[in-house]
Parts: sequence; structure tokens; C-alpha cells
Amino acid sequence: MVDRQQRRAACRVAVLSLLCSLAAAQVNNAAGLGNVNQNLNPNPDAGVVFTGSGTNLLYGVNLIPFGRENGDQEVHQGFLTAGQTIDLHMYFPFYGGLYNYTTISVNGYLGFATVLDQGPTINVGPDATDWPRQQDPAMIAPYLCKQQIPQNANPGTKSGVYYRLMMRQSMFGRGSNSNINYAGATSQQSSFFNQGASQACQNTPDNYVRCDANSDYYIDELMRLISDGVAGGNAFRADAALVVTWYNTASAISGRSDIDAGQLATYQALFNGGNHTGFVPVDPTFQFKNSPKVLATQSGVPHQVRGRYMFRVDDVVRPGGCSNKTGGTYPMLIYPNIVNMLGEMTIDTYILMIEQRQTATCTVLNPSIARCHLPKIYDWGTKTVYFQPQSGGANDEKAFVGYIYFVPPTLDPMRLDIGNIYDWFKNPLPYTTMPISWYPRNFTNPAYDGLTGTNIGPNDDQMYSVQLGLYVIGYKESKDDSIKKFRPENRVLCRLGTYQNRNTPDYRFKPQDERINLNQVEQWYLNDWERQNDLFTFRFGYLKLAPIKADTGPNQAPDLLSGLVSAPISIHFLWTLNNPAFTAATTSSQREQDERTNFVKQKSMEMCHDWYNEDGALWNFIRDVETNSSCPCIERQAMQDLGRFMPHPRCSSVFRDVTCTTSIGARNCYMSAQNVLSSYTGQSGQYSQFDTARFPTHYGQVCCYDAEGYLMQTSYQPVIKVTPDVPYNPGFPTRAYEFGTSPYMGQFEVPGLSMFHHDQMPYFLCCKYADFRCQMFYWRRPSSGCQEYQPPAYGRSSLHRQSIHSFHSGEILGAGSFNTIDNMKFIFNEPGVFTLLYIPQTSANPEVKIQVRMEKYPNRKVDFSMLGKYIDQQDLVQPTNSTVITGIAMEATGTDRVLVLARGDTRRFRYRTSVIVGNILRYFDTMKIQRFKGVTVYVNNVERGQPEVYVVLEEAQIGVRIRESHNMDIDRLPMYQESMGMLDIALSVPPQYGVRPDGDNTRDAEYRRRYNIPRVAGLLRPFPDQPTTSLNQGMTANDVNSDSIHQQLVQQYGTANELTLVDRIAGSGDYSASEQIGVLNRDIPNDNMFTTSRDEDKKFESRLKVFPEASMKTSGIYKTSPKYNTGYYAFHAKTGQEITQILNNCASLQNNPGTAMQPYQSQIGMDYAAQQCPDNPGSIHQDCGDSWPCIYDYTVFNGKLLGTSNKDEWNRLQVERADSMRYYNSCGPINIEYPEYLMKTSSMNSAYLQGDVARFECFQSHWIKGVYEYKCGIVVDYNRPDSWRYEWNKGEQPWCRSREKENFFIWLSAIMGVIFIIMLIVFIFLCFWCVKNKKVMEQREKTITRANSMVKYQASTIAEEEPLNPKRMPDFSDSPRTGTLNRPPGAAPQYSYPPPSHISDDMQHPPRSGLMGLDTSV
Repeated sequence: MVDRQQRRAACRVAVLSLLCSLAAAQVNNAAGLGNVNQNLNPNPDAGVVFTGSGTNLLYGVNLIPFGRENGDQEVHQGFLTAGQTIDLHMYFPFYGGLYNYTTISVNGYLGFATVLDQGPTINVGPDATDWPRQQDPAMIAPYLCKQQIPQNANPGTKSGVYYRLMMRQSMFGRGSNSNINYAGATSQQSSFFNQGASQACQNTPDNYVRCDANSDYYIDELMRLISDGVAGGNAFRADAALVVTWYNTASAISGRSDIDAGQLATYQALFNGGNHTGFVPVDPTFQFKNSPKVLATQSGVPHQVRGRYMFRVDDVVRPGGCSNKTGGTYPMLIYPNIVNMLGEMTIDTYILMIEQRQTATCTVLNPSIARCHLPKIYDWGTKTVYFQPQSGGANDEKAFVGYIYFVPPTLDPMRLDIGNIYDWFKNPLPYTTMPISWYPRNFTNPAYDGLTGTNIGPNDDQMYSVQLGLYVIGYKESKDDSIKKFRPENRVLCRLGTYQNRNTPDYRFKPQDERINLNQVEQWYLNDWERQNDLFTFRFGYLKLAPIKADTGPNQAPDLLSGLVSAPISIHFLWTLNNPAFTAATTSSQREQDERTNFVKQKSMEMCHDWYNEDGALWNFIRDVETNSSCPCIERQAMQDLGRFMPHPRCSSVFRDVTCTTSIGARNCYMSAQNVLSSYTGQSGQYSQFDTARFPTHYGQVCCYDAEGYLMQTSYQPVIKVTPDVPYNPGFPTRAYEFGTSPYMGQFEVPGLSMFHHDQMPYFLCCKYADFRCQMFYWRRPSSGCQEYQPPAYGRSSLHRQSIHSFHSGEILGAGSFNTIDNMKFIFNEPGVFTLLYIPQTSANPEVKIQVRMEKYPNRKVDFSMLGKYIDQQDLVQPTNSTVITGIAMEATGTDRVLVLARGDTRRFRYRTSVIVGNILRYFDTMKIQRFKGVTVYVNNVERGQPEVYVVLEEAQIGVRIRESHNMDIDRLPMYQESMGMLDIALSVPPQYGVRPDGDNTRDAEYRRRYNIPRVAGLLRPFPDQPTTSLNQGMTANDVNSDSIHQQLVQQYGTANELTLVDRIAGSGDYSASEQIGVLNRDIPNDNMFTTSRDEDKKFESRLKVFPEASMKTSGIYKTSPKYNTGYYAFHAKTGQEITQILNNCASLQNNPGTAMQPYQSQIGMDYAAQQCPDNPGSIHQDCGDSWPCIYDYTVFNGKLLGTSNKDEWNRLQVERADSMRYYNSCGPINIEYPEYLMKTSSMNSAYLQGDVARFECFQSHWIKGVYEYKCGIVVDYNRPDSWRYEWNKGEQPWCRSREKENFFIWLSAIMGVIFIIMLIVFIFLCFWCVKNKKVMEQREKTITRANSMVKYQASTIAEEEPLNPKRMPDFSDSPRTGTLNRPPGAAPQYSYPPPSHISDDMQHPPRSGLMGLDTSV
């Protein structure tokens, strides 16, 4: 199975493969079409002999038909030596160049530049030429040798150089849509070779071009040969082929003196990129490689014919086929070399494969191609693979070396296309059918694997006739009792459908589009009980399209064959299919749909609860995440913190991915660039928290920012959410890191899949499918409040916390404008390799080495059209006295070495930078993010040409951003053909290294001693022991190549190696400035990372320069002649005062031409202006103002655009640096516990930073309760003035009550209030009434007591004076009086009272209320 999704790029490569293979096939080779009988015919007829198309031993041996009778043109006699230039009618990419022409020479080459071929030998390549003193032309040379056409040949001998250009009709607007007129026949059956030259393409003026049905057929036949001999060749589609034949040429020598000196012509077969960009011989390993007869007896495709060699040619040249040249350290060609980590895919290569971790079984298709079936490889990154025959007596041979890049399914560029990923995560699904698309040539019939004795090969349509099944595979991480662990499980749940792979020729490069019916399952591999129970333990799954094999039994999952897998999807659509627990109504389709939706909601709620309980039983990872990887408070800080955070691969504008399903509404999301690193917390008290190494966890952090650049909070999402698709979805931390955790095999460790199982799908279950359960999810996954984030310090303030731990960034722009990580600003120019940053290894951090290559920038005023007239070859590149960065190399302890290089002039049309990891050139066309050993590399997907590259050293948490020419599409501007070929470097250092960005190093030595902080030094921190620098001081003229610091930087941070005391990049430096580079600073290693290799990378070192990586990294892109390194042309870094003087002089010459000068004075002025002055010196200060980065670049580059863009970039850097240094005090988000009918005012306004106000309101149907307005402010402990914190004001949680309920409570309260008042009045009345009665009773008792006392006293008196007469006693009872009192008429009543001493106080003063009647006269 060969993937074909890179078809457009591959088509271009196919053209080159045809061109190279056919050109190289003319080396007296047997270039037959297929398996040809090698027995020679001893009696050929004369016609066959003279045409060279037969099987004669001396004439041809199956050469492709050529000559005028076959439509060829012959190189004219006058152009044989110099070469005849022809138009290719297309753009041909070759070693970074782009050519629409070629020069055909009798000397056996196709040239793309002028070739000076004086002398007996034509010298090309890095080893044979001294470029730029001597030319190094780009060429493809299958037979490079001094040759001539015999003038006095034997009768009937045919000789000459013939050529023709075959092109598809589609390139001229004719032909069928497919233009693949494949018929399975040989090219000899075509009638094309019988047509005359007058039948050339109608739209081209050249009669050597052919574009008709026969040319289409011919190109198809060549493609058949390519696919049969090169791994992945059947994925290439050629549009044109140039066929050149050198026939019966004779060796040419210059003269008798050459013969006497023994200087005979030598033979070479090679590819040369030109200007020392790359050199690849056809077969460098054979001891007689300079003899054409040797190459004619060997072959890169031995099963086809001898003498044939195939190469893939594009940006670099890679050998195809298989021969003795593939042994040793030459990387094998593997296709595809980007493989899904789930494995179960098939790749095409050459030999049996043995991987480092697992073994793959391979089937030999032919002597050049083997098909290997990969198992699951739970890993991510580039893995070295080894190939070795296991039988046939070849065990003594070396193992071939290659590499495969394993990627998770979430980022796999070759994953199965199943339409819009969003639609698979909706409930209900918006469609009952979903699209699916694949390329039929991805799949081969497994019945033909390993068959011998058949003629079925990669080009046979029968090979691709296979029935495919679409399977649903569920993923979960569950307990395995057999190993007592939790482990990943991939289980085949069902087969959704069956499709017939279309193997017709029109589908060779055309995708097959089908539909997936989601309302039916073709076959279940779960029984009824499992469909009701086990099915719901799989939270998500993925689809796999694979050939169908015989079923193993009912409800038993099959072992699937190799196939294509999709991105993860939700499998909730399976919950209601053939589920005994679900019975849908059949009366209405809408009702059935509603019941399915409700069933999914119910099950999602149950699964959400199960996840909530399961996650709650695990370790509280929020402590580690928030403490060690708290989110930056604003987006600009996240953009600057290159070492700890990176753009999210699916939810950021940097990568332009549309598969983000959880953060819709966020402008950009960022994630931790590595696993969250934790350290010993010192809970036991035995060891100190300091001097401890950090260790990676399996946690990750995700931070999302809104349109204003503020952090979005999960606490506010339930408050802001008003619709199911509300555009406010904050990022949340993940228990399983998105990129996985080494060794990528256990629970929480599988890249992508573990994150979906533990974090992504619970979000959908709780927030999207179930109702009112999103808050449960956010309780387990609260977003960061940036309270623990440590940004750059801005200075000491009473209200801002200061910490020695802060993140710092430095940047280098244009011609050496430095803004260091400790805020020094200067311009430094010196050619060579320098240490940009070095951090020694300690117990808490790895060793970090970063170097930059600085080269002298060429003078752009040199007119190349004067070559050969007024200037020599070596004068084309004339250096200036300014340097630019053209390369950066970096590594840390235990990581791969990464080099990012600018490309040379005329080589930046497609890729503006080159990324080399482990001595292998890496491409990011389809994989924008690539992880290697301890390092992550990703590129900006928005800008074309790969101009912006990011490198993250994971354990060190150091990030580097590399931009070419300020990341501008400068070639789109008028007067610019390509970018300028200079790198801008931005570097961030995390807080644990203790570098203060304000430059205050006063206590740096104390901190290093106390906390074991390493000493950080390099060009971006040149003086770590200097006490302090000014924070807001700008750059002045004294900071431009200042003599006070220039020599110190050269001596301390230059590099040297064992061969020379001073190691300079060839052509980019000289020895005039200092010969003691690196001598003063013994603490920093001075080995050159551009010319050396790590031991484990030497297998791809290419010491024989077979591949261009060696030349790219070891030599500079602006190589100059040695004369420009000494004497008058020696490099001299111009200071600010010299730049000012030059501008004044040039402005004076511009304003005062000096027409009355003497002749010599005028000539001197003209020479001075031509050498020193920019074109318009008077406008420099006007355009740049006081910006010295602009003034310097404008002057030395003679470019207004470069100067003004550098000024803008420098000013932007100062603003961003100020923002990133600022400490944003945060109170964190308010935890809203009752979000029903509550809204935040305003919804999208930030509510977590100091000074923010959060106001909550209720909708019009509800009333607000609790404290509804909060402000984030500082809280100071006045007993401890040095202690403070940031908090929200205290108050009750805000919540909402409906108006109906509120009205009910109001009326209820009113009624209850009235009742209460009435009851209160009654109660008061009763109280008073009771009190009154009580008092009345008391008074009555007192009255009776008094009366009794009076009666007793009178009775005693009467008893003494006279006997008591009862009739005379008054009646004091309460009963009404009915009788009368008898006394004499007119006589007053007579009473006698006891003395006052015998009367109590009560009796003396009785209450008036009780004796009112006694005080009234009768």
C-alpha cells in the first residue's frame, strides 16, 4: 500500500526522476522496457544496427528509439562544445533552483549554467572546484567527459547528440481529463516514432517538443518503469520528459601536450547542484566508478535491465532503486516515510526491515522493492530503521539504514478523509450519511503478497482489485487483570460497510468518493450484553479502511489487515443501533430522531458521572499543572514565552487547522510545549527542595485567549453560554498531554488518543451531549488563572511582586542588532561562528549549547551582467563590512542537534530556510509539527516558503524563533526577486535560570551560589557579571560596534576546533580582527557545531557528500574569494561614528556634486561614492529618525525597505518586551456555583486581573440575589507590610431567582406579614388582657385581706366594749346588697378604726382603682 496524498509535489518529482533516469540510461546501458531477454542477437540486420534500437552488443542494447526518424532533433555542429540551449516549457526544480531551460553539450551533460570546459577535464562539485574563484555550474551529467563527434567515421556509423521533449497534452489545454492513457502495452507499439518532425506541438515554436496522444502514452510507459523500480514511484505523475541520447561519441583531448603529460579525459556520472550546494555521483561506492563500462554492467533496477539508474530529483537528489550503492550509510528510500503510529500500514522499501523496537514482516515484490507491514508503534518522532536480508546467503552484508516518522492519528497528514470532523461530534448527527474518500492505489490485494512466479507487479491493475471494509475501532484505557495494570485497548466494534476498490486506470491519481450510512451496521463484533454495557466504556473511536479478510466467527473481532485510519471521532451514533435497550418509535421519523437524541443525552449524563467519579479518584494533577505551568496572563506573553508554550496544533491560527472542536470562539490557543515538569516538593522533610532534578509528568496545559488577547476562563463559560454553540470555549488542562509521554505505551501516555479518552471526550459528554453537566467537567478541569505565572520583571515596586525567576527573551535583527535577554542593546558585526547562549549542566537543568553563524553580507550593487566583461567570476560576490546571521545550531543534554540555515541566493524560491536534524534534511510541507529526541520543531503554516521556524528544547524549556528576512513576502514587492537571505533570531529563557530581564545582576552571584543556578552567558548575555544595565535606555551611536565590547565578544564567544585556532565559516570571515577567539573564556565549549556531528548522527553524516546536507551546514551561503579576506578588503566593523561620518560625506556629495573639482578630485569623489555611499544618503535620517538599527541597515545594505522594516521590527520588539516583562497581578476567576439564568456584564470582558470588575446580572425573567459586583484588588496585611495578596471582595455567591417565584414569595411574605401582624396584635392584646386580669385578681385578694383585717379589728373592739351585734355589721361581700341598714334617723354612722400602727401600708393607701366607690358619697 502506497499513500498518494502528496501527489502534487510528487508529480514534480516524477518529472525529474524521468529526466534523470533516462539521461543516465544512455550510458551504453540496457534501458529496456520491462523484463527483457539479455541474450544478444549475433546476427542483427543492418537497419537495426544503424538505428541502435536492436539487441546488438555494440549498438544500443535496448536503447529508447532515437534519431530524426523518431522525431528527435540533433544538436548543431556549432553548439556541440558550448552546448545548445533549449526551452523546457516548464519550471524544473533542481537543488533549490528553478530552471526553465537547459544546455545540451556533446560533453555528456545537461547544464543549467555556463560551463567552462577548457582543458581535458571538466571540474564540477565542491571537491574539484574553488568556488567562487572558479565556477561550479549546476548540471546533470550521465556521461561527463571531454567528447567529440567523429568526423571520419566508418561507413554506416551513426553518431551525434539527439534530444526531444515529451509533454502531456494537458499542459497545452488538450487531451482527456485524466491524461493517463494507460493500456498496458510497450512503447514500441506506439505510432509516435513514425511521425515526422513537422508534427510537433502546435502551441510551441520548437519542433523538438511533442504533445499528443502518443506523448501521453510514452510518458505513461516511463512512469510504469519508475513505479516498478522506485519505492513510491507509482505515486508520481510525470507531465514531461526530456530524452537525450549521446550516440557513438569519441573521447576528445586538447592536444599532443595533454597526451604527453598523461592528461587524458576522465569520465564521471553525477548530479551537481552548482555553487557547492550539493553533489551526488551516480554510484560512488564502486572502485571503478570512473569507467562507463562498469556502470553499464551494474544497475539500480537489476530486474529491469543493466545500466539503468533512477533518482528522485527536486530540492535534493535521492537515489532510487536498489544496487550496491545502497549499502553502508546511505539512507534507504522509504515511501511513505510518514506513518501513523497506530501502525497496521504498509510501506514500500527495498529489503526486509528490522526496527529498533519491533520487527516488521516484509514481502519482496521485486529486487528493488519490498513491501513491509508495520505493526502498531506507540511512538512519535523519527525512528531509525534498519534493513537486512534474512536469507539467501546475504547475512554478512551491512544493514541498510533508513528513517520513518511516526505521527499520532490526530496530526497524521495522510489519515483517512471522512469529511468535516465537526459533524461527527454533534448530537444529533446533521446527516445520516457521511463522506469518505481515499486513493484506490493505497490498497493492494493481499492475495498477491508473497506470490512468486507471477507477472503481477505494482503497475498491474489486478494488484489493486480488493474489497474494502470500513471498521469502527473503539479506544479506551482499562484495567487488565492479567498484568495488574491499566493499559490502552483498541477493539474492533463493528463494520459499517463494504466498498469495492476501483482499480481502473482513471483512478490511479483520482480519489474514490463514497458515502457512509450511519443508520446501519453491516456486522457487529459485540454481543447483545456487550452492546448494552461494554460499548459505553469506549468514549470515542476511529475508523479504519482495510481489506476484508475471512471472518473468524460470530461476535469475534478480526485481525485487520493494513489500512488507513481516520482522526478520532465520537461513536455515539452506535449507541442506538441494534441496541436491545433502545426501542425507537416507528410512527414518525422526527419522533425517532428525538428519541435517539434523548437516549444519547441520558447515556452521556451517565457516562459523564462515571468519568467524574473516575477522575476524582485519581491524583489531583491541577496542583502540578497550575504550579509549574500556569498560563500567561495575556496572549502576547504566550507568544513571547517560546520555551514553555507553543500554538495549539488544532486550535490556533499559526497552523490554520480546522479540526478544533473544543475551543471554538477562542482567537488562539496555546499549549505547554512539553510535558508539565514537576519536582520534589519536600513533604518528607528529609531533603531540600533545591538541587533536585525535575521530572516530566503526563499532564499538559492549554490556554485560550479571546479577541482582545485576554485569558478565557472555564468558570465563566456556564455564565456566558446562551446557546449550545456559544463562541466561548476556554482551554483547560489535560490529564494526558496532547503529544504523549515517553514511552508512549501505557495509560495517559499514547499521543492524542489518551488525551481524547481522559479529557476531550468527557468535555463532549458533559458539555455537548448531556444537559446541565458542563460545570461538573469544569470542576475537574478548571482553567488557569495565571496566578502562578512568572513573567519578566519590570522593576521593583511596592505593589508588584518581584522574583529572580522570570522568563526573558532576546532578539537579533538584520545586520547584528542585538537586544539581549538582560536588556543590553548594541550592534555587533564579526564573521564567524559564535556562542549565542551557553548554560552549563547542573542537577536541576541540562547543558544547553546554541551557536550562530555570522557571514559577511554581499554587496547588492554588483552588476552580474558585467561577468566576463568588466568583472571576473570571483568578483560576483563582494562582501561588505556588515555581517548577518545565516545559520543557528542548538542542542541540549540528550537531545538531537538541530540546525536551521538560510538558503543561498537564487535558492529561496520554494524554501527560504533549511532544517537539519540528526544530519538529515527535514521538510515540513505536510507535517508542520515534528518531534525528535528531546526537541520539538514546528513552522508557521501561514507564511509560504518556510520562513519562520520554531525550535523548543523540551527539558531545558528554551525556545528559539528563527525568521528569514523579517518573515516578509519580500519577493512580492517590486524590484525584489527573492528574499534577502538573513536570519532574525528570538530566544526565550525560562525563569529557573535566574536571569533578570531588566539587567540588574547585582545579586546574581549570590543567587547562583545559594540556589545552584547556572551561569548563563553568550552573545545574548555577554556580561553576566556586570552589575546593572539601564532598562529603558535606547541604542546610541556608541553602541554600534563599540571598541569597548567588540573585542571582548570576539574573544569570549568565538569558536575554534582542533584544526585551527580560529574556526571561521569558509568565505565568511578573516583573521584580521582577532586570532585568540575562544581563548579567554575556558568555561564555554568552543567546538563548532556546524562542522561536527554527534556520534549517533554519523550514520547520516554523508562524509562522501552524497547528499547536500553536509555542504549546507558546513559551508556558508555567501562564500567569497580569498582575496576579500586580507589586505584592503579585510573586514572592518564600522562604528557608529564612522557610519555618521560616511552619511555626512555622502550627503555632502549628493547635495554638492562639485562640478568645479579637479579631475582627480572628481574621480576620487566618484570612487568614494560608488564604494561607500548608499543610493540616497540624504533620506536615511529622514526615514529612520534616531533608530540606529534602521540607520545601520539602511546604510550597509543600501536598502530602504530593509532599514525601515528593521526599525518597525525593533520598535515592535520593545513594545512586546515591555508587555511580556510586566507582571499582571491576578485574582483568578470567580468560581460561579449557580450559573442558571446568570449572566456576566460584559460577557467577554476580562475578570481576573487586578482592577477588573466582574458584575453579574440576571435575565429579565429572574432577579439577582447575593453580591453581584466584585472587584479584584490588593489586600495588604498591615501588621506585615511586606506581605500582600490579590483577592476579590468578599461576598455571597450571586444567584438568580425567577420572577414568578419571587412574586410568589413576595405575596406569601405579605400575607404572612399581615397574619403575623394580626397575630401579634392579638398576642399583645391577650398579653395585656392577661396582665390586667392578673392585676385585678391580685387587687381583689389584697382588698379582701384588708377587709378581713378591718373586720377582725372591729370585732375585737366591740367584744371588749359591747357584744357583737351581727345585724349592725356592714356587708363587704361581692354580692349585691338586698337589705337595709337600721339606725336612728339623722344619726351619723359610727366607726372605730385601729390606730395607724395596726394598719398596713396597703390599707392606708389602697389603690384608687379598687376603692373608687368608697370615695363617693352616697
